[in-house]
Amino acid sequence: MSTGAAQPTQQQQQVPRKPPFSDWPTIKILTPPQGRFSKKTDEWCFTYCSQNVNGRIYGKEPFCRSICIRKVFPHEIKNVMTFKSHKVVGPDGRAKYRLPAEGQPSNIPRILGGKPPDDSDKPQSTSNEETKYWDEGWYLWTSKSRWGLHEKTDAMLMDLEHQQRVIAQKEQRREVWQDYQDHVAKGTLDAGDQSKWWGPIVPLRPAPDSTSQSLLVPLPPDWPSLRERFARLLAPAHRVLSIFQESISSGEQVEFAQRVWEKAWTNEPYILASRTCSRAYERWKERDSTDEDDNAGPA
Repeated sequence: MSTGAAQPTQQQQQVPRKPPFSDWPTIKILTPPQGRFSKKTDEWCFTYCSQNVNGRIYGKEPFCRSICIRKVFPHEIKNVMTFKSHKVVGPDGRAKYRLPAEGQPSNIPRILGGKPPDDSDKPQSTSNEETKYWDEGWYLWTSKSRWGLHEKTDAMLMDLEHQQRVIAQKEQRREVWQDYQDHVAKGTLDAGDQSKWWGPIVPLRPAPDSTSQSLLVPLPPDWPSLRERFARLLAPAHRVLSIFQESISSGEQVEFAQRVWEKAWTNEPYILASRTCSRAYERWKERDSTDEDDNAGPA
């Protein structure tokens, strides 16, 4: 009897127990998938536009102001797992995606770290040091053009690689349009160009360029060094003081002081002063005589 009673007890211990409240209805919290399916916001834009009666009647451009704040995450310029790999990566491990034209140094004010183009006859340098690329961090974009806002909203649909391709297509379209306008201005087409601009072939007109009305800068901006700016401001004074120091160390100032002291004991200063006063008096007399003749008028 004792053996038969022990067997059911061992069988009951072998049956696994369910977790507590496993049969009750529960609420499950699922985190959104990360990586390419992340729901993180990376850009915020605010736009204000206004129009008046006169502008609406005559078809004038509305008054628009736009500002956007953009955050570039590491995966947008680096090869990070769970994201799309970049095709071209530099030695530093970052992809080289050029900033738009409004973010290049030639279109940024000097106070924000820009470098205006040189007006000399020298060709502009296109080295990598002067070309700005997207980097990880925050960016500020502003514009006064509604066309700039339209292009910005289109760019919000694309990643940096796609944006670069679209910008290259727009630049190519502008070049083709300018080439076509040059041929139209000539009035006649060369024999070699007839196959290119033949018949009613007209290239697509490019969208208005809003580069001059837009601005793109990193946050914080690349402020120029205050020490460098003060050095440029005080450069003339520094040059004058250095010349004065050299003249003192060489003995020219001592020699000049001795000559002045020797000339002071001669009659040359008196002669110079008397000649100056006599010439000034003669000039004054000539002026008075001319004024009297003008006041007298014709006889």
